[in-house]
Formats: sequence, structure tokens, C-alpha cells
Amino acid sequence: MSRDNLERAGEMIEEQGPAAVARLTERVAQLEHELAERQRAEELQRALYEIAALSSADSGQHDHYARLHEIVGRLMYARNFIISTYDAEAAMIHQVYMVDEDPNEVKESFPFGEGISSLVLRSRRAWLLDDSLFQKLVASGEIRAPRGVTDFNSWMGAPMIFQDRIYGLIIVQSYSNEICYSQADLDLLEYVAGNVAAIMARWESNSALKQANDELAASASTLRLLGDIGRDLTGSLDRLSICKTLEQRLAPLLAIDAFGVALVSPDGRALDYVYYVEDGKVDTDTSYPLDHPTSLAVLTFREDRELTLFNETQLDNAPTPTSISSSAPILSAVFRPLVANGRRIGVVTVQSHQPDAYQERDLEVFRSAAAYAAIALANADAFAAADNARAQAARALQELHQAEAHLVHSEKMAALGQLIAGVAHEINTPIGAIKSSGRNISESLGDALLGLPRLLEALDAEHRRRFSALVARATRPRAMLSTREERAVVRELTARLEALGFGQARHRAGLLVQLQAQEELEEVLPLLCHPACDMVLETAYGMATITTNAENINTAVDRVAKIIFALKSFSRFGGESFWSESDLREGLETVLTIYQNQIKQGTELQRDYEDLPPVRCLPDELNQVWTNLVHNALQAMQHKGTLSIGLRRDGNWARVSIGDTGCGIPEAIRERIFDAFFTTKPAGEGTGLGLDIVHKIVEKHGGQIAVDSEVGRGTTFTVSLPIEGVA
Repeated sequence: MSRDNLERAGEMIEEQGPAAVARLTERVAQLEHELAERQRAEELQRALYEIAALSSADSGQHDHYARLHEIVGRLMYARNFIISTYDAEAAMIHQVYMVDEDPNEVKESFPFGEGISSLVLRSRRAWLLDDSLFQKLVASGEIRAPRGVTDFNSWMGAPMIFQDRIYGLIIVQSYSNEICYSQADLDLLEYVAGNVAAIMARWESNSALKQANDELAASASTLRLLGDIGRDLTGSLDRLSICKTLEQRLAPLLAIDAFGVALVSPDGRALDYVYYVEDGKVDTDTSYPLDHPTSLAVLTFREDRELTLFNETQLDNAPTPTSISSSAPILSAVFRPLVANGRRIGVVTVQSHQPDAYQERDLEVFRSAAAYAAIALANADAFAAADNARAQAARALQELHQAEAHLVHSEKMAALGQLIAGVAHEINTPIGAIKSSGRNISESLGDALLGLPRLLEALDAEHRRRFSALVARATRPRAMLSTREERAVVRELTARLEALGFGQARHRAGLLVQLQAQEELEEVLPLLCHPACDMVLETAYGMATITTNAENINTAVDRVAKIIFALKSFSRFGGESFWSESDLREGLETVLTIYQNQIKQGTELQRDYEDLPPVRCLPDELNQVWTNLVHNALQAMQHKGTLSIGLRRDGNWARVSIGDTGCGIPEAIRERIFDAFFTTKPAGEGTGLGLDIVHKIVEKHGGQIAVDSEVGRGTTFTVSLPIEGVA
């Protein structure tokens, strides 16, 4: 408008009188206010989208907080801005991000207590304080003021809450008398705090998922590695070859500058190094008497314990083979006894020039490899003893007993070797479930969080309450429905929605059933009538998907833990045994877990357990009994049939029955099945020691074993054990 036009308009307004001027002034002020409100709304919407987008950004947490501070600063006065996290377990509040006009203010951590930060967390709501309200809260005992006076003019604090968990709080404060925050500012800060809590939840979920995946991958890798080492070691019967193979397999995994295997001499008076190598130089002639004062190998053997030394004087005083000159001092060393069938046969050691060379995972790998080496060396000794027995008839009986003892151990290791592939498959299945659930969580988190600001903006307070109730209902534990039952519920709900005049009734009914809302339809109807109905249902379904998949991950992790626990329990069989009270059901379930992969290939498993008191026994030896009987039952059925496990009490006896629906045992050979070396399996597939071992262990416990078999119908073995143990 030109200057002349403005002057003419002014003259016209003046001619109409003061009332017209006042109306025009009021209208101009109203337009300016509406324009300011519109600009603020646009800025608020833009800021909320930017906050939601932070959840999918790859930058670090501090960068996220700084960006969040910059966004909040566009909406309100935020020169004094603090983000604090809350550790409920330690009852501590940690200031993780702070920007303050006072250069003396620094980030700190302090206990949860009676301050205003603790008030926000304790009340789980946002607070807007000035000096007057602050003093009232102090006077009422709600809070305590360590400094005695306030150092702010206006203060806001909002808790960061997501899915009913408090992650911390956000504080914005002003020291200037010219800056006073309003309720609108507090509402905005509370909404921002909720979004930040959701972002923190995702960070925590992603971190936990990554840690779980890394640990599972490491565990699976370690199991495969140890399986390979065990196979390579037990595949040889040559003592020197076993030692070299062990060194070669450990070299890529551990820091090894020196490696040695010392075995007890034939007269039992010394430790002979059958293989020792340091810096590439080999020695096989060194021997130390068992009363040697400084030999670390002798000390380890004599005290029957692992010896781990880092940077200690014992390493300086320990003797070294005279034929080898060390290029540098040994600063780290681990010595471990070699134990086979409960008997110490020698010592194995790894050593390094590096300080603190071996961490806990290194030690676990070394211990497991040492156990395999003990078995392999014991097998090699057994083979040598058996070969020598054939050449020396006068010692035939004694050497036969020794060979039999080692063959028993070989039988168990052969069974373990057959199970490794099945156990690996059992672990891969839950790992796949975790990977799939993790991908679902990532996808649902992105959709739910990005759409949540726009949805909440479209809902008023009452609809937001109903939406929150819908999400909470969807995450409650649910009863499992079959596909047919679920279709029937969806059809019934579809009919109800169509009767109420809702469109897309079939699709919406399916979502409502997934959200467990079919029983409380009246509560959900206002949401279905809302224009943003579809966004409400999809967002609620996405958030429910996150919870469901998180539960799937927990279930899969529990399954892997159960398999690994069973494998560890199985791996202890055959060691030094002690009489103790044991739950027979636990031993049976351990064996069934190990054989789970073979059972599920076509075998129906039936359990019939009665409650029994603990039985005094040798638990590991009884587990060997259940292992042999289950193994035989599966082979008799060729893994196709019914495997039945029974446990009951008969007076002072515990009866354990293991039955199959296999081919049965002919009556002509039934009385011979417990004889040593008697087998019906093809040559090379059995030693004939399985049932002989079972019979001897049961007799050792003062028990009995009976067999009931019919050709073509199957066989049942019943083991009877005295509950109080052998007299």
C-alpha cells in the first residue's frame, strides 16, 4: 500500500471516530497473536519430528543430547539445560549432559534423596517451581535444600518415563527475573522427556541385543572350536602327535612362547616332559622328581590344582630345560593337571614372555583343551597298554582291566562326539529366533517412534488415555489360541464391528484380536470412531510387537542357556565321583536335553514322573547309566518310535524305567546282554561295554536292573535303587 493510500485510510479512520481506531487496533493485535501462535505451532511440530528422528540417528549419546538441547532452545529459554539418568539399583542420579550460564556448575553424580531432582523422580510427574513454591515444599518437608536458598528464578523438571520405567529427568532453569516458564512450557518439556526416554529405551534394547548376540556367537564359536580340538586330539593314539596337535591348535588362540606336556614316569616317582618347546626349540629329555623344590609342574601335580602365575618370583626361580636358552624371561604361565578317569597322569603348561597374557576366556579354552588332551593321552596309554598286554601274557589280566577302564571313557567320548552336531543345531535354532526377533524389534521401533508424535498430537487427553490403556492391554501375558480358535474370535468381532457400522471390519478385527482388545470393545470404541483410527491401531500393534519379540528373545536365550548347562553337566561324567543326595529327575532331563536333536527327528517322548525324595548316589555315574540306556533305546528304534521314561517310588526303592518300541531282544541272548564285550551291533559300531557298565554301576549302588522285552514290540529296562543309598 502506498504512502498516499495509508494517509487516506488513516484520515477515513479518524473521521469514523475513536471507536473505529480501537477496533482496528484490537484486530491487528489479534492477527499478530494468531500469526505468532501459528508460527510457534509450526516450529513445535518441526521440533517434535526432529526429536523423533534422533532415535534412528547413528551419532553418539552426547551428540544426541546436544542436538536435543538445540531443538528445545528454539522452543523456550534453555541456556541452563541438564539431562540426568537414574540408576535405581544403586539409587544414584548422574548428570550426563549439562550446559549452564554459571561456569562454576559442572556435571556431578549424587544419591537419590530429598532434593528437587529426586522429587521429580519420586512423584513421576513434571514440576514447575519458583522461589515461593520451592520454600513451601521445603517447609512441608517434601524436599530438602542443602544450599538453604534457591539459585534460580524459574525451574522446570520432567521425568523421562517409557513403558512405566524411569530413565531420568530433564531440567531447564532460568536465573533471570525476566524469564518465567509457563504451564505450556512445562507440558512441552514433559512431552520432550517422554520422547527422550523412548530413545534411551531403544539404545538400551539395541545394546542388550548386541551383547546377547555377541555372547551367543562367542559361545557357539567356542563350542565348535573345542569340538574340533577334541576330535583332532582323540583321533590319535600317538603320545607325541597328541602333544604337537594340542600346541598347534592352541597357538592361534593363546599367547604361547613356551608349551609343555609332562607325564608321570612309569615308576610314579617323577614327571617326564614328553614334549617341551620354547621359542621354536624342542626338548623331550627333561625330568623332575616329584619332590623337586622349585619345579612349577611338580607343584601343580603334587597339589592337584591349576597354577596361574603373572610376573611373580616363582617364575624366575623355576628350572628350565638345560638344552634350551630362553630368549626373554617368562612373565606369564599357566600349569594345569591332566586328569583322566579321576587319575592324575601329568601336567600341561602354556607360557608367554608377555605380562598378564591370559584372560578368563583364554583360561576356559585352555582348561577344556587340557581335558581333551588328558582323554587323548589316556587313550594313547590305554592303547599302548593293550598292545603290550598281548605281548606279555603274564600281565594280561592286569592290563586288560586298565584297557577296559580307558575304553569305558572312550565309549562316553564317542557318544559325546555323535551329539556335537545335534547340540550345534539346537543352539542355531534359538539364535535364528533371536536374529528374527531383533530385526522385528528394529523395524517396529522405527515405525512406532516416528509415528508416535504425529499420533499423540492428533489425540486429545481422553483418547491418549485410551490409547495408553490399549498398548498396556496388548503387552499383558496372553492365553495361546489355536489358529482355528483365533479365526472364530476374529469372525465374531468382525460381525460386531459391522453391526456397529465400522468400515474395514475384518482388518480392524484382526488387529484388535492381536491387541487382546476383543473382550473390552466398549473401551476401544472411541478410538475406532476417531479419524486417526488406523494410525492408532497400527502404532499400538507396532509397540505390542516390540514387547512380544523381546519376550521371544528371552525365551530363546533361556533355551540356549539350558542346552549349554546340560552340555556342561554331561561333560563332567566320569570324573572323580562323590556320594550325595541327588534328584533323579534332573539327571534324566540332562540326558534328554543332550539327546534332544536325535529325539525330535521322529521319536515320540513320553514322561511319567512321580515325586521322589532325593536319592543318595553317585550322580555322574547314574547319568552314565541313563545315557547308555537312552542311547541304546534310540538305536533299537532307529530313532522312529516311542521313547518312554518313568520314575516312581516303591517303598524304599526308586524305580526308573526306560522303554522303547524297537525290535526287541531275542530270548536266546537276553541273559548275555550284560556280559562285557557282548554286542549285537555290527563290527566297529559298539564295544560291548555299554550294558556291562550300566550293570556294574547299578550293583555299585546296591540296586538291580531288570529287562522286559518282546521281539517286534520293544524293550523296557527298569533300574531299582535304594533311596537311602547303599548300606
